[in-house]
Amino acid sequence: MPELGCSTISFRQRTAADALAIIRDLGFDGIDLGGLPGVCDHIPTPLTGSPEHLVDLVRRSGLRTWAINVDPGPLNDPALDEHDLLESGRALVELAASLDAAMIVPCGAQHREPFADETTDLDRIAHGLRLLGALAAERGVRLLVEGLHHYRFCHTAERAGALLERVPVASAGFVFDVSHVVAGGFDEVALAREFADRIEHVHFRDAEPGDINLSIGRGRADFAGVVRTLREHGYTGRYVLELETHDVADEDRPAAAAAARADIAALLGS
Repeated sequence: MPELGCSTISFRQRTAADALAIIRDLGFDGIDLGGLPGVCDHIPTPLTGSPEHLVDLVRRSGLRTWAINVDPGPLNDPALDEHDLLESGRALVELAASLDAAMIVPCGAQHREPFADETTDLDRIAHGLRLLGALAAERGVRLLVEGLHHYRFCHTAERAGALLERVPVASAGFVFDVSHVVAGGFDEVALAREFADRIEHVHFRDAEPGDINLSIGRGRADFAGVVRTLREHGYTGRYVLELETHDVADEDRPAAAAAARADIAALLGS
């Protein structure tokens, strides 16, 4: 049975210590540790100083960190020069290495419009990913890109595909987030099939067109179809619940996460 984890973004309103305790008590196999500006500050942005306290906190939780989910900067922004990108990236890579984790980064700035034009922006993102990929590889860290994101530059299947064409496998793997695909109005099963050879990490949250923030079972995502398609293409990687939902009260989140875990675990075991 594939391993099933939970992102700390699922409990972004809680402290990192509280989020880790909840996830541990729910019995998940591992975590993604979140640190995205405006979303989750379990990893501070920017990451400055020694991450020793955070590393110790995670280790004491007993949970394995599969990935850190972070933002080294808007990769298509001409104002982000290589020096600043590498300085930001180096600190994050060191954190990932300390946790024996992969590093997930976004697919550009938090808006859909290009700074220059679509081709130039895609080229700039790909260049940044190649730089970060080389930096990560030096420390034994695998770089992953969440290459289709409803609120980022690569918000369409076309842009996601164009980005992957520019980024070799050696530089970065692909994170397939079902909610972002569905929210964009795309066929999640068809895209799982199209990107299967590049998918190395999968995020599950429910969605419907225009809304990425639904609990499992409250949207139209075909999780069974995605799992079946990935299996057919030889995917043996992990699945992570990233339940940054807007339809559950904070006090009900642990129970909702437990229900989602049960539903998806049953699906993965079938």
